[in-house]
Amino acid sequence: MKNKTFLKIYLIAQITCISICLKSQGPPAAIANSLQNIIDNALPNQLNNSGMVLSIHVPGKWTWEGASGYSICGMTSGQPTTIALPNSKFRVGSITKTMVATCILKLEENGLLNTEDPIENYLRATLINDTIAPSSTLKIRHLLNHTSGISNSADNPTCQADVLNNPLGTHTIEEAIYCGASQGEIFPPEFAWGYSNTNYSILAMIIEEITGLSYQDYLTQNIINPLTLSETEIPTTPQINGNHMGCYWNIGSWIDLTIIHPSTYTGWADVVSTANDLNIFYSNLLNGNLLNQSSLTKMKTIDPASYDYGYGLDFYLLNGHDYYGHSGEVANTSSMFFADVNTSIAPNGYYLTYNFNMQGAEMTNAVDIPVYDLLNNSISQTIENTLNKSEIYIYPNPVNKNSQLNIKSSCTGECIISDLSGKKIATTTIYNGNNQVSIQELESGIYIIECKANGKSKTEKLIVN
Repeated sequence: MKNKTFLKIYLIAQITCISICLKSQGPPAAIANSLQNIIDNALPNQLNNSGMVLSIHVPGKWTWEGASGYSICGMTSGQPTTIALPNSKFRVGSITKTMVATCILKLEENGLLNTEDPIENYLRATLINDTIAPSSTLKIRHLLNHTSGISNSADNPTCQADVLNNPLGTHTIEEAIYCGASQGEIFPPEFAWGYSNTNYSILAMIIEEITGLSYQDYLTQNIINPLTLSETEIPTTPQINGNHMGCYWNIGSWIDLTIIHPSTYTGWADVVSTANDLNIFYSNLLNGNLLNQSSLTKMKTIDPASYDYGYGLDFYLLNGHDYYGHSGEVANTSSMFFADVNTSIAPNGYYLTYNFNMQGAEMTNAVDIPVYDLLNNSISQTIENTLNKSEIYIYPNPVNKNSQLNIKSSCTGECIISDLSGKKIATTTIYNGNNQVSIQELESGIYIIECKANGKSKTEKLIVN
């Protein structure tokens, strides 16, 4: 008993240390400046006072958190316009599904279910036969990877109108399941892939039936508490406490769903968290601190009928590298991903989480690709060279053509900007200290910038957005 108790305490302490260590060190200044520039440029124009938060964690090296714009845009009743902070909370949307899938696999590890089990083993017959009505055996794994064929509750116009007309209204899990399943089966189980929030409402109900706990309590006890995610919760009231991101959606005109009863999203989008907390959760998940390797392998397995989706994980390729996690939208836009790269600045990949305070924000080209470009080997190596081996420091990179390029030098020198063919585009003199250089005349693209001062030479790619 003593050995088991010691092991349990050791594991909890180990996980807590991992969680704390994510905040222990910042990145090189050039990286931090460039990340801030990325999010400043990523803010969409569609919403007045738009805003976003971003957290990057490079395992074993550094963590960066930043914010830009506004958390509350001024539309939310009773809440003034508020500046976004790096630790602003937000409704994580469907990132919740990754946590719910983790809970289901934890139950399987504990011998309380099997993902190959029919759901009829855990739910009452009338719900199966009268509401869900599958045309063949419906298994737990079909819910996890969206091959169930059950209609999406969010696509039910009556239920959607009910939420929009009364966002403070409460909803039971049964009502959520009915909103989806009552629309009829889209296809037989395992025949195809169809994303459905209803699947995860059913999974939440299965968790409750097996454990005797509310789904919210089980998730809290098995994910939030062990990882000490102090800024993460499944709220019980419509208002998020503390500084938080708004939720704004344009459906012909802007609507405000910042204050909404969380029961609207039970099981599929009801978690509230911060970008850093989500990176802590995801890094601990992939490192085996929440599930064993067998469960993680299942989580990452893509069924032949599925469309790049495992158990609560969505898979992509980003410039040839594995890029997987989950995104979410509940009148906002969020993403939580791991990029499986091996570069000088990110030798063990990196974790990325962000939130925009509006639904439908452009994500891939505004955030995912610029961050990848910043942290890939060719660019990151030149940044490290700048910091460690040179007296010339160029930042931010990438840079917005409407902002200033900063070139810090220890003495007088010259910088030449050329296109990729070697043709000179611009030449500027630099002096001791920080030099601000206008690049408004440059078109968006990739250039070569070469600076020479006091016998030192610095050459790197310059990305202009």
